[in-house]
This record gives sequence, C-alpha cells and structure tokens, in this order.
Amino acid sequence: MSTQHEQMLIADSLTYDVRNFRKKTQYSWNWSCQVCGDSATNPRKARFWVDAKEGSLVCHCFNCGYSSSFINYIKDYHPSHYERFKKDTVQINAPAHFDLDRLFTRKGIKKDDLAKLFYIDKYSDPKQWAKILLDKKIRLSRYNLDILINLHKEHHEKRIS
Repeated sequence: MSTQHEQMLIADSLTYDVRNFRKKTQYSWNWSCQVCGDSATNPRKARFWVDAKEGSLVCHCFNCGYSSSFINYIKDYHPSHYERFKKDTVQINAPAHFDLDRLFTRKGIKKDDLAKLFYIDKYSDPKQWAKILLDKKIRLSRYNLDILINLHKEHHEKRIS
C-alpha cells in the first residue's frame, strides 16, 4: 500500500512532534514513547524505536511492549501526519485520468469492443451518447473522437437496417 520511502519521510517529519527524537541511522529512529510516556522519573529516556523491516517500517517500545506497523502508529498517535500521508499517497498512486487514446492503437481490439467500452451500443441518440461521454469525463484526441463518432453511426445504421 505504501512505500518505505514515504514512511521514512513521515518518520523524519516527527522531529518536533515527539520527545527526544533521534535519527540513529538511515532506517532507524528513536524517541520517547507516546503510548506509555516512557519514564516518569527520567524525561530523557527514549525507548520507542522505529526500524525498517521487509520493505516497510515497524515500531516497538521497549518499556511498555507496544508493537505495531509504523502506519498504524501514525494513524493512532499522529493523525495529522496520517491524513497528509493518505493525501500524498493517493495523489502519487492514482492518476488524474486514464489515457484512453492508447486503446485505439492497441493490437487485437475490435470495433465491437470499442462500442461496448464507450457506450456506443447503449445509446442510439448521438446527443445523449455525447452527454454520457462528457459526464463520465472521457477525454480523447480529436482523431480518436472522430473514429468513435463514425463507429457510432455505423453501429446504429446496422441496427436499423
């Protein structure tokens, strides 16, 4: 779901949000546990660790025994960082829209397949069909749009005759 790099950026950004923050190595951080408070007698104790393991970060407190994935820890104890992480991850992983123009140059795609994909077989009225394409935010090059318009005409002329 998330990359180790994204999780590392979040861990680095906790510098001022946790007590006794220290980055030990490139893949290891240490600070005072927010689950148990770490030590009531010595505020300099830091027994909460975050380390890389199998492509993601895990955390563990050697005082209270709390152990979890780093993302679950952030979700529970640093919700503002988690919300930012979710937004960043969605923006990186989800494209704004798909490149549908590639379908027209793809080998093996038939006119019937295009008719089904672009709702040509469902709407005989060209204006209603065009409105559906706009509502679904289907964006195509002018050349490919002309191909679809001609395909729409052919498909519905065939049905009438």
